[in-house]
Amino acid sequence: MYMDGTAGAYYRAMLPLRELERRGHRVLWPALNDYDRLLSGRPGFDVLLMHHFLREQDLELVRRLTGQGVAVVWDEDDDVSATPRHAPVYRKNGGRRGMKRAFARSVEIAATASLMTTPSVHLAARYRACGVEHVEVIENHVAPEHVGGERPRHRGVVIGVTAAGEHAVDLRKLRIDRTLRRLLEAHEGVRVVTIGWGHELPPGRHVHISHVPIEELIAAERQFDVGLAPLADTPFNRSRSNVKLKEYAAAGAMWLASPVGPYAGMGEQQGGMLVGDGEWYDALERVVLDFRARTQLMEQARAWAPTQSAERAAAQWEAALIGAVARARAS
Repeated sequence: MYMDGTAGAYYRAMLPLRELERRGHRVLWPALNDYDRLLSGRPGFDVLLMHHFLREQDLELVRRLTGQGVAVVWDEDDDVSATPRHAPVYRKNGGRRGMKRAFARSVEIAATASLMTTPSVHLAARYRACGVEHVEVIENHVAPEHVGGERPRHRGVVIGVTAAGEHAVDLRKLRIDRTLRRLLEAHEGVRVVTIGWGHELPPGRHVHISHVPIEELIAAERQFDVGLAPLADTPFNRSRSNVKLKEYAAAGAMWLASPVGPYAGMGEQQGGMLVGDGEWYDALERVVLDFRARTQLMEQARAWAPTQSAERAAAQWEAALIGAVARARAS
């Protein structure tokens, strides 16, 4: 069960299950099956992978399936308890009290399920502290066929930013648009490409792409020389995954990222550099002017990317699901 079209569903369900299917397991894909019939009768499957469903009816489903000896693996990649006030889901769920109830229910789902999976060490610790016994951290990985590929030729340096609307606050807090405007004014050979959230940048050397399907995102990012991943230091951001840097690396771009949450501890070995809140302009200007340093990091990113493909994580997902099935049958 997953919400089709979302990046979370793509990385947390579709890619892992596709790799398990390649290993010989049978996957009942939502688009190809009648899920009402599958979930209402006596289950004809061993395990249900449920990504980011935490409604009351979802808790009831988990209870029923586990009571029938079916393993449920509940996956979550957001810290529901730290949902920002500006997020639409915050208002939709009734504000602070509503989100508090949603988090409590998510803990109950995680504890009832045979296993909780998450890409975040921070989030795993959060649920373990709430009493969830079986939690496994499995990072997000990129599709193997998207790693590498031919990059378009171009003059100058292309700075790229891929960010959904949820990152608008991060961009404002870190003054990324102001930094990019200053960079464009100072260096004629620089262009900026933004994907997703709109940016207040002058036309001409700035191209904005409002939407790219997740399956085509890395191909679109191949025009980047430098990919940006700015994150404000907030409780919600500390539980994010590091897949954005893997996308940039798979596209052949070096990256600059905030030393926050999933990015902390990453650096040149993964093809990029960490940038403090007030250091974005200096860091960008340095990689724009230093051709050798920039190309070395791009080469390092390209060397790291194949180690982060989904096929490399298939064994971990397989072991996790098989373990969940064994626990469900034993109980």
